[in-house]
Amino acid sequence: MKKIPFLLTILAIVFVMSSCKQNGKTNDAEGTNDSTAIADSTTTEEEKPNLDYNTTDAKTFGFNGCVEKVVTTTYMATLNGDKLVKGEKSNRTDSLTTFDEKGRVTLDSYANPYVYDADGKFIKGRSKESKMTRDKEGRITNYSNRENTNHWEGYDYSFEYDKQGRIKAIEWGGWEEGESYALTYKDDQLYPSSMHIDGQACADIYKTDIRYKYTKFDEKGNWIEREMYFDVMQTTEAYEGNENPAKDYSKEYYIQERTITYY
Repeated sequence: MKKIPFLLTILAIVFVMSSCKQNGKTNDAEGTNDSTAIADSTTTEEEKPNLDYNTTDAKTFGFNGCVEKVVTTTYMATLNGDKLVKGEKSNRTDSLTTFDEKGRVTLDSYANPYVYDADGKFIKGRSKESKMTRDKEGRITNYSNRENTNHWEGYDYSFEYDKQGRIKAIEWGGWEEGESYALTYKDDQLYPSSMHIDGQACADIYKTDIRYKYTKFDEKGNWIEREMYFDVMQTTEAYEGNENPAKDYSKEYYIQERTITYY
């Protein structure tokens, strides 16, 4: 049975309702970085960069502040009593997310590239046929990659947001496979407490419930370490002669770490 295709880095949504406009220092609403302040003291006014960073895309992909690059690494873990013990690096693909100095996403956690023209208009993704749409708040609602020469490479992502601007649902679809993600939040927390996945790859069907425990945050309020508790059910699609396929239940545990670079 096919292993669950898993996109590990869409799952922590942290929001701040302002853009980053700064001259070599952090927006006061987000706190001051000591190392940045020290650097500023030795930089002349003419040397300070003028950063006009719109945080919309960073918020869409779950980041707070003027983010430049995020590297997410996943480790296998074992449950010892009520604690997870970190093991070897998982064979699940690490993810990289990047943004330009205007705050526009240039590579998302699903390895989708975004290319813009001089006016900031999206002109290309994985191919020239790629398309991206935004809602009236400027949030990405759809990313589509369609190549006429190879239908296997075609896929779509769609994103839905709740009243607080947090991602509540994600749909992903490709050739004979797809996944639906439903994210839940506790009270007014800005990062998900759990997620449910419904997926299918050809005849393989799976359902996954994930619970998160956040253990470390940086000074911007972004999580940099979390524990992940999986409850997985896998089966196959019913068909003639196999109307009641067997179901396989399992538990998996992971520890995930993020290294975040800010402008």
